[in-house]
Amino acid sequence: MRTDKPSDEPMSLDGITPIPVPSVFSSDKDAEAAMLNAAKDGMEAEWFGASASNDAANAIDGDTNESESTSNPSPSSNLRRDEKSEGPPPPISKPPVSDRSSDVDRDQPVSPQPHPILQSLTLLATMALMLLLARYSVPHIVEEIRYAWHRGEMRAENETGVEGLRNVSLDSLSRAYEMVTSAVGPTVVHIDVERSVSEEDRNLQRLLGEDSYTLSDQGSGVVIDEGGYILTNRHVIADGVAMSVTLSDGRRLPASLVGSDMPTDLAVLKVDADGLIPIAWGDSDALRVGSPVWAVGSPFGLDRTITFGILSGKHRVVRAGVQHGSSARYQDFMQSDVAVNPGNSGGPLVDARGRLIGINTAIVGDTYQGVSFSIPSNVTRQIYDRIRATGKVERGWLGVLLSEVPDSMHRGDDLRVRGALISGVTGKDSPAAIAGLEIGDILLEIDGVRVSDVGHLMRLIANLGQGTLLNVELTRDGEPMTVEVTLKSRPEDLDR
Repeated sequence: MRTDKPSDEPMSLDGITPIPVPSVFSSDKDAEAAMLNAAKDGMEAEWFGASASNDAANAIDGDTNESESTSNPSPSSNLRRDEKSEGPPPPISKPPVSDRSSDVDRDQPVSPQPHPILQSLTLLATMALMLLLARYSVPHIVEEIRYAWHRGEMRAENETGVEGLRNVSLDSLSRAYEMVTSAVGPTVVHIDVERSVSEEDRNLQRLLGEDSYTLSDQGSGVVIDEGGYILTNRHVIADGVAMSVTLSDGRRLPASLVGSDMPTDLAVLKVDADGLIPIAWGDSDALRVGSPVWAVGSPFGLDRTITFGILSGKHRVVRAGVQHGSSARYQDFMQSDVAVNPGNSGGPLVDARGRLIGINTAIVGDTYQGVSFSIPSNVTRQIYDRIRATGKVERGWLGVLLSEVPDSMHRGDDLRVRGALISGVTGKDSPAAIAGLEIGDILLEIDGVRVSDVGHLMRLIANLGQGTLLNVELTRDGEPMTVEVTLKSRPEDLDR
């Protein structure tokens, strides 16, 4: 007879595992701990399910006492069963590692190397493509850089001008005008000329009841040297039988002709006087368009008249003194808007420092219309030195007739530099004929100087003396050539 009391501890459905039931007197923490332990035991039973099934099979073959003892297992027996079922986890076998890198490298196919000739052709094609790109891109880049540089210069010039105008005083400007007049006035002279009358004019005077064999004319001049040398225009004193000069101090003296040059329309006179005040030479090439200029002369007989303007242009080709045979081909005028009228011819054109930069020569029309021309001082000085030394101007002579190059024959990008076309060769003894120049040749360069047009070529040749050896670059039937030419002295009858 069993005397043990039934256990108050509830059993699970399998009759083995007790299920903890929280007591009503236990705390919430104890209830939570009991629930966590139950869940843990369930997970362990599931984990070791296979081991438990094996133990159950062995228990069937056992004796009854063992089964009865399992009906009320003690904690120690449960612990031993769990320990028995829990064994160390089976070791995880790893596949053997073998180094087959060498085998892979041997089995992998090797990519073929490019052919050397194909490599060379590819390199040449790449270089040709780069050169082609450079051929069309580099000029554009250079042009953009040049334009950017030019625009930078203009911007800097603009900023300088704006800043300078802020510091200009009208009083100082007026004072500058007065000082220019004071500096230039004493150097200017008035010239009176008596010209011989032609037979036709003499007959006309007889019909009018006059019996004069001379015709009075006037002009201006400027003192160049203290020795009495005066510079003026040739057309002022052309055909003159008597000339007189009125100085700035009122003295009136006779003048003699030292020499003249018809192509440039310049002449040099000489007076015997002391105490003369010469003008200072200026540099016409350095003077820029837009610079202020002053003209002094005797328009309509009004002595020492001064007018003001600006330099409007340079290197103009017009024919001055046409009535006296002046040639436009040798002219290289400066253009200004200074008021110049009949009587101003031969007077000086000066800069802001009172220096001679030109000789006033021509106007458009019979009276001033806003455009006047003067001979640059750099040209004037050369002619003056030659006339004073020899009394005349000897020029080089090529012996050709020249024409402008038409557009159909022009080669090059600059339309302002065209060269000169030979349309005729003078005689068999001319320098051109001796050197072998032919009709149709286009002269491009003279001793490395590019020829702009016919007038430019004539001035280049004229400034050289007899015996000068020149290297002439030309094209004949489109083929470039170089010819050596020895110049001769220009015949005097060609300037008449």
